[in-house]
Amino acid sequence: MRKPTGKQLRVYVEENRRLAAHRRAEADLYENTASEVEAGVTEETPEYLRLNQAVIDTEARLPKRFREN
Repeated sequence: MRKPTGKQLRVYVEENRRLAAHRRAEADLYENTASEVEAGVTEETPEYLRLNQAVIDTEARLPKRFREN
């Protein structure tokens, strides 16, 4: 197995950072949803919408192989 090039390593690092950001955004959304439901909130709040948009935005920056669609 050959040693990765500098460019390959940079791509790998960037992909991992984007994936981590997306997973953090999802975790924030899930935690907010749980808290709001626990508090009896049944409609989409501005905070829910903001967090949901963050998930959408971070997913759009993922390489295609990581996207759900």
